[in-house]
Amino acid sequence: MSVSNMDIIIDYERVELKVRECMNIASQYFSTTLRTPSFNFKQKGRAAGTAYLQKNEIRLNSYMYAQSPDEFIESVIPHEVAHIVVYQIYGSEVSPHGREWKAIMERLFGVPAARTHNFKLPPRKEGYEYRCACSVHEFTAHRHSRARKGTEYMCRKCRTTLKYTGTIKKRQAEEV
Repeated sequence: MSVSNMDIIIDYERVELKVRECMNIASQYFSTTLRTPSFNFKQKGRAAGTAYLQKNEIRLNSYMYAQSPDEFIESVIPHEVAHIVVYQIYGSEVSPHGREWKAIMERLFGVPAARTHNFKLPPRKEGYEYRCACSVHEFTAHRHSRARKGTEYMCRKCRTTLKYTGTIKKRQAEEV
């Protein structure tokens, strides 16, 4: 059964325990009290998670969680918590996946400092086809909306302006 056809059951307690565990490790290491972020499963699209630094919030992707809750909790939660820790300790002047983030991931949390995931992506609702002189490009609804409001996009290869040619129908889940 594919992930899109199954009911997603999220173990919020396990997720919260992992968030708190990572924050406690970092608080002890840095000898300070760090603010534990809130979390929710509002993340959509291609990202497994996103850290909203100023809000002290982590948004997680339930579609990807459902594929492998153990792998998700052990890799995505530390990844996003590390962003929160970096922000609370070093501020916003450091690179999102820079040496501070890598050190927290590897030395403190014992997790490889990977920037990407291997979860299947959810099926796209609709895509929007644009063409240039050399190929076809697919736009998301957001980018298509911006193009319709006047933003011009150019192909990086042939440097010609992309022109809208039509809507692309729903596709099956993708893998990265």
